[in-house]
Amino acid sequence: MKGIRRAAAVCLTMTLAVSTLFGNTAWADMPQKTEKKKCVHVHTEECYGGQDEEATSSQIGEEPTECTHVCSVESGCIRNTAVSSGMNEDDSETGPDDEETNDQKNSADKAEDDEKQENAPSVSTPSDMEDTTVPGGTVIPAVKSQIFSWSWYDPEENLLDGKLELSGVTEEAQPSFEEVTEYLPEAIIAQIGEESKAGKEGKLPITGWTCNEYVQDEEGRWPLEGTYEFAAELPEAYELAEDVEAPVVEVSVTGDQAALTAYDPRNVVLNVNFIEGETFKSLAYNGSEFSSYKNDVMNLLNQNGITVTSLGNDSFQLIMTNASIQNLELSRGTWEIVLNESNVLKGKGTEVGGVGLKIKENVRATIKAGTASASLTVKNSPTTSTSRDASSGIVVAGSLTIESGTIKAIAYAEQNSDPVSGAIVVQSNGTLNISGGSVTAAGTHKNGVYVRRNFQMTGGSLTVTGSGKPGIENEGNFKLSGGTISTKSNSDGIGFLQRGGSVTIEANELNTDRLNITGNSSFTVASGGKVTSGSTIIDSGTLTNAGKFVSNGPFEKGEGGRFNNTGTISGTGSLPDDLKQKPGNITVNQAEISAGYRDNMSIDVPSLAGIHQPAKAGNLQYELAEYTGSDKGEGTIDKESGQLKVDRAGVFKIKVNTQESGLYEAGKNPVYITLTVNKAAFPDHWNLIVTATSGIYNGSKGYPAATISTTDIPDGARYEYQLKSTKSTDDLQEDQWKSECPKIVNVAESDQFVFVRVTVNNYESKVFCSDNRTSITKRRFADTKVTLEPENVIYNGQSWEPKIKVVENWQGASRDEVDKADYTIKDWTYWTGTDNMIVKERKNAGTYTVSLLGQGNYTNESNKAILTIDKCKLNARITGNSFDKVYDGTTDIREEQNLSVQLYSDSGTPDSQDVRADQVNLAYQSADVGEHNIEAANITLAGDNAKNYELTENSTSIKGNIVARDFASMTVSADPLTYNGTEQKPQIHASVETGLSNVSPDAVVFTYSKNGVDYQSEIPGFTDAGTYQVYVKASMANFNDAVKTVNVTVQKVSSSSGSHSGGGKGSGGKGSGGKGSSGKSSSVSSGTVTKDSQKGYRSEEQGVITGASNQAVNDGYSHWIKDARGWWLRYSDGTWPMGNTGAFHWEKVNGRWWAFGAEGYLSTGWVYDTLYQGWFYMDENQGMLTGWQFINGKWYYLNSNHDGSAGIMYSNRRTPDGWYVKEDGSWDEEAGR
Repeated sequence: MKGIRRAAAVCLTMTLAVSTLFGNTAWADMPQKTEKKKCVHVHTEECYGGQDEEATSSQIGEEPTECTHVCSVESGCIRNTAVSSGMNEDDSETGPDDEETNDQKNSADKAEDDEKQENAPSVSTPSDMEDTTVPGGTVIPAVKSQIFSWSWYDPEENLLDGKLELSGVTEEAQPSFEEVTEYLPEAIIAQIGEESKAGKEGKLPITGWTCNEYVQDEEGRWPLEGTYEFAAELPEAYELAEDVEAPVVEVSVTGDQAALTAYDPRNVVLNVNFIEGETFKSLAYNGSEFSSYKNDVMNLLNQNGITVTSLGNDSFQLIMTNASIQNLELSRGTWEIVLNESNVLKGKGTEVGGVGLKIKENVRATIKAGTASASLTVKNSPTTSTSRDASSGIVVAGSLTIESGTIKAIAYAEQNSDPVSGAIVVQSNGTLNISGGSVTAAGTHKNGVYVRRNFQMTGGSLTVTGSGKPGIENEGNFKLSGGTISTKSNSDGIGFLQRGGSVTIEANELNTDRLNITGNSSFTVASGGKVTSGSTIIDSGTLTNAGKFVSNGPFEKGEGGRFNNTGTISGTGSLPDDLKQKPGNITVNQAEISAGYRDNMSIDVPSLAGIHQPAKAGNLQYELAEYTGSDKGEGTIDKESGQLKVDRAGVFKIKVNTQESGLYEAGKNPVYITLTVNKAAFPDHWNLIVTATSGIYNGSKGYPAATISTTDIPDGARYEYQLKSTKSTDDLQEDQWKSECPKIVNVAESDQFVFVRVTVNNYESKVFCSDNRTSITKRRFADTKVTLEPENVIYNGQSWEPKIKVVENWQGASRDEVDKADYTIKDWTYWTGTDNMIVKERKNAGTYTVSLLGQGNYTNESNKAILTIDKCKLNARITGNSFDKVYDGTTDIREEQNLSVQLYSDSGTPDSQDVRADQVNLAYQSADVGEHNIEAANITLAGDNAKNYELTENSTSIKGNIVARDFASMTVSADPLTYNGTEQKPQIHASVETGLSNVSPDAVVFTYSKNGVDYQSEIPGFTDAGTYQVYVKASMANFNDAVKTVNVTVQKVSSSSGSHSGGGKGSGGKGSGGKGSSGKSSSVSSGTVTKDSQKGYRSEEQGVITGASNQAVNDGYSHWIKDARGWWLRYSDGTWPMGNTGAFHWEKVNGRWWAFGAEGYLSTGWVYDTLYQGWFYMDENQGMLTGWQFINGKWYYLNSNHDGSAGIMYSNRRTPDGWYVKEDGSWDEEAGR
């Protein structure tokens, strides 16, 4: 794609350039096209061999096979372009002399347009579209097809992101309007439909272009720079749908007012790649100026650290400073390449064959360093993974000279590559000269250096490596007359392969790991030259050595190989056996020699024995031969010089022979020399003092038998020891000498003399004796520690026999166990509480002591250890028939439960004869119904061996249950009622008997229900006359509920009572105003009772009269309701009283005043009302309190006058009865009355 765009730009630029070079007229004066063909035909399925009316989307852009359309004026494909360019058809701006030119141009245009038409789908444009006039004169416009989306039809890819860029525009080369439109698209690919409905997709021709800004100035010049919008004109039968962008191309014109240097590809001097994967750019030189396409190469070179200048006479200088580009190819002339700092040619551009640096034929180039550390790294880029990959680092087709700097060439391939490729390749017409610098060539699956023509090296260094191929492969003329070459190939390859041509090594050195000569070529080491080879193979051809040849490995010669040697051969390798000579014989003046030992002795064996090397032989080699005598000496001999370094005096057997060399075989007749080195006398000034050891018995650690003190005896002397009871040396025996000083351990080893024999290498031995005897005295037995294993046990009824262990326990002791021969057991004793009693058994719980007596290496003293037998720990548990009983009002255990305390330990249950529980008190923790612990307290032990046991705890417990009891009996009766028009609650009399003399029925609670399911503490009320059944339930702690029914009768009467009977908030068990109902009936005297629509029944004296609490029934009463947040009052209509923040709603209920907060809940405790400006105390059961009240430990007076301020707390004044209260309202006891 990029290549096509580049081609378009090149085409325009070349047109501009050629126009300038050859003096053609300007763009504005060139003849214009007068006729243009743009195909408007729509391909259908018939064009592709199908039957559908339209082409499928997948076929758009493909070449149809069955299309019969022919472009013509009638089909609308051929049009007159003069109109679109602003000229009339009969305008004669084109003169008669231009007719032939126009005809030729039109013919070319037609052929070009024909070719373009064949590759693009098209949409037919209706030619008969016109408005319709209906009767009455109304004109109906023709319906146009709508374009819903579009894209440029640009097969030549002249546009880049929808833009056209024209560069290189000058005064002499100006593109006219028509020439610009030649590079704009001829059509669009559009999605076309009608009435807002997208349909087919096809190619729609562009009928013309307009741009009001792109015009000629007064002097007839077209714009040289700027950006212009060219708008495309579409056929009249089509219009853009709403919100569809108009087809406009932005044309960018760039250039300068001075004429650009014309670029001529015939003058190219170098090609360069800057970007990986992109093709090269060329730089041309016309003899005076450099040029390039778009004139951008010089700028790109400079941006990448490269400057190019002309030196005249077709010579150029290229300076690289920290340059990093892809490829460089020198195409013409003589070049001087100057390196500054580090430079890299990465080799990854295209169209250059994967070569980093190429010197083309007839080009001469020299590389030199501009700075001291200048370097150039050149890499290849494989073009394929096959044997056709000829990519290389440096390719020399002309001449390249390296004078200085560090040059590194690198080439790699996957596996296969072209045979003639590598880090450096000298092609068949090329010459490589190295006169200085440091050159490295490394190939992976490629050669390091491949020479096909000329290689000359006069200085510097060349280091070559190959991997999978030879390091250096030569088939040309290779000459080394200065400098050094080192070449090798990894993986057992060939460092230097001479496969043709000739090699001459005149000076310095060629070093290779393997030299392979083949192809009937010649390899010559001239006088003054040197070659070092790890291994050498002459398959065919000739190796001539007139200088120095160092063979450090195998040397093989094939049938066709020849080796001519007039120089010297050395090294660690070998020549073929048929080329080696036999050495001469060694001469010796004296075969047996001797010498007396002296310190740091070194003997010149060749001089002492008079040994002479043969004239024709390899070097002499000296080695110690095997000698088995007891007087064998020790030392080392230098194989080359024959110098013997004596470590120990004695006899030496020395073998002398000639070594194998490059010219001679190894000697086969060695000579043997016997050398005796005699020991020296023990010097008088060497002295030794021996002091026998003495001390207290130190256990198994013991003591060294003696300490020695030396004078002048050298380090490394050997000391041997013997112990004897006398001081005479005659008693000493050779086989009893010990190399280590003996250890004296026991007292019995005292009274011995210590002898020491001193032996120093190369000197006679000498024996020394101590003046004193060894002495070991007994240690106190108290210095040991006696322990028992185990030392603490638990009573088990058996006698214990602990292991007795005695260990060393003095400071510095090794803590070893004392030998049993060094002590005896005196006795075992038992502490009775008053004294120790000697015993034979250790059975009962208590403390036992063992006493030991020292002997042998210890004094006859006593040492002791203690054994403790602890009492056996017992646990207690309760067992029996049952842990449950029926409630009887007591915590006692019943006899039928048969409960007792059982003892047990970790090892089981002890025999009751030995130990048992005694004096056990068993009882429930509580007398009430429920799960309770049954506790056994104050447990004591009894039995024959109770003294050897103890309880972990003297109490235990287990879970038991006391289940509820049934009442013994229950009686219920009810008093009859007389109808009075209101609801009445009867008097119900109920009682129970517990059946237990110690449990009273006084705590029984009765509840009532009309249906036997829902019970409440209040007796249900009845209004109408009749007989009703009431369920009475008796409930009491520890007893099961009992239920009986009773009939309640409401008798008919002739008149009704005016009183209201009902439980108010204050009715029942807690006094007037209490919320809790005990279930006993009570009536509230309410005076005249009225019924309010909101609050229900009420009276002046009682205020609101409430029904049963916690009921939300519509019975005409308000009701007290309690939820999770507290009490509130539900009015008869379902509403409730609610105050404001700080100001409460006050309501008189059942004769008491109550305060309700902002959320409608009953307020309790101290409350402050902002409306009344005072503190009130609200009791939960009685409502607002008045008078003297004892609250939280203090007396307060709350106004009891019903003057509108009742209940307000008095503060900081006297009460009506004369007492003074403080500011906080509490009674001031000190103030008095």
